[in-house]
Amino acid sequence: MVSGFPPAKRAENPPQERALLLPPAHHYSLHPTIGDQIMMKRVLLIGLIALAIVAAALGSLWLSSGSVTVSVIHTNDMHGYVEAETVKVGSQSFTMGGMANVVGNIDRWRAANPDHTLVLDAGDIWQGTFISSRSQGEIMIDAMNIAGYTAAVPGNHDFDFGQDVLKARVAQAHFPFLAANIIEEATGRTPPFLKPYLITKVGNIRVGIIGLGYPGTPFITKPSNVAGLQFLSGAEAVNHYLDGVRRQADIVIVLSHMGMDEDEKLASTVAGIDVIVGGHSHIVQTNAKQVGQTIIVQAGSNAQYIGKLDLVYDRLHHKVTSFTRANEVVPVVGTTVNAAVEQMVQKKAAEAAEILTKPIGETLVDLDNCYAGECPLGNLVADAMLAAGQADAHPADVAMHNNSGLRARLARGMITYGNLFQVLPFGNVMTALDLTGEQILAILEKTVSGRPGNLVVSGMTYSFDQTRPAGSRITRVTIRGKPLDRQAVYRVQTIDYLAAGGDGQETFKQGKNVVYGDPVVDVVAEYIRQHSPVQPRIEGRILPR
Repeated sequence: MVSGFPPAKRAENPPQERALLLPPAHHYSLHPTIGDQIMMKRVLLIGLIALAIVAAALGSLWLSSGSVTVSVIHTNDMHGYVEAETVKVGSQSFTMGGMANVVGNIDRWRAANPDHTLVLDAGDIWQGTFISSRSQGEIMIDAMNIAGYTAAVPGNHDFDFGQDVLKARVAQAHFPFLAANIIEEATGRTPPFLKPYLITKVGNIRVGIIGLGYPGTPFITKPSNVAGLQFLSGAEAVNHYLDGVRRQADIVIVLSHMGMDEDEKLASTVAGIDVIVGGHSHIVQTNAKQVGQTIIVQAGSNAQYIGKLDLVYDRLHHKVTSFTRANEVVPVVGTTVNAAVEQMVQKKAAEAAEILTKPIGETLVDLDNCYAGECPLGNLVADAMLAAGQADAHPADVAMHNNSGLRARLARGMITYGNLFQVLPFGNVMTALDLTGEQILAILEKTVSGRPGNLVVSGMTYSFDQTRPAGSRITRVTIRGKPLDRQAVYRVQTIDYLAAGGDGQETFKQGKNVVYGDPVVDVVAEYIRQHSPVQPRIEGRILPR
């Protein structure tokens, strides 16, 4: 055994064994005196104390040498999907997803291991549906409070309503929000409404949980939403806190909204993490991954899946010896429903139904959203923006919307406001500004620097060649049918997210004569009403070479 103390020295001449000197025997009479009675009581009391000490020691040894199962229930990227979806299979049907079913599953699993269960969420909680957005996420936090969550991490979309709303949701929650890699620019410290980590006990097992937000958040949200904040790399933050957390915890969990790729990199480069509970990439990781000694899990998105990772912790050797490998993530189906959450959701759904279910028009074709390049849905949205006439006195020459802001598809047939809100859930507003041809060219160069085009457009076309050097990939641009004039000034209709430099499009911030208009979702809804039935198609507006 290695010890920090110096070895004991052996005596050169050990002392001879000595006879024990015992006190003289005490003679008891058949009729003990009062003194004898007191002595007997003292002996009995000392014996009972000794037995209690031995029992406590044996109990402590048993507690420290056995194994215990810690259940980590986890969700991520629920995006405000409070309502369940009815799924039909032949003549049978069942409900899937929705917060009443999520919380019902949590209730059932916690009941099976009540003293050793954690419930964690890896971010992007409330933004994405009309019902949740209408209350700016209050209903989601109410449901999570009922479920008894242990901790959550703020995802990038949890900043979409601004820091004041995030602070309000954190204050509403009965659990902390963790983000070790989000700091204040002014102080270099974690903002007061967040915590870098949490040490909690489940039974007699100490669990340390370090939170990580998405490092790229400043590039994909409005700058005002993250003003004054700095987002560090996950590895930098974990390395800063890990040793201290490790000393206080038996099990260390990183609660991450960085995405699966970054979680795997973290696991491979930073030793000492037992589990990474992840989010952001919406992966249904049915079977738990293991990278080195770190277990990685992620449970899909939109409250349709939930994970339950059982960790067997060996208290004698102080380590996790086994864990749930297969079917760690399962669909959220309506076998067990939390009645309180269901009642709350039904009330909010009834209030929203009058708006959401109102038909606004019809599409004659399926309209899929597109990750990059041109698609009919993108053309529909951009055309609606250009036709809205909200560019002030000078009509807009061009409309631009980012592909990544189109979040759902529209199926052929009737379109309701609720359907359209799922396509455009962010609450962005129309924003018109003046840009020179040179600035428009810089914006287009940026949009083809990664994916093959991340701007759907109306009133213009552009061609590009991604094999060419950066800065020279745009090969041709037309506006209103004429070649782009680099010196000319054009009126551009876009959204406030891009106008503020979102998606890394800093050139938009150079725009002049800025005018704000209506929410984009309402503008597109009105366009569909006026032009129904719609049948947009690909027209060659964006041409890769």
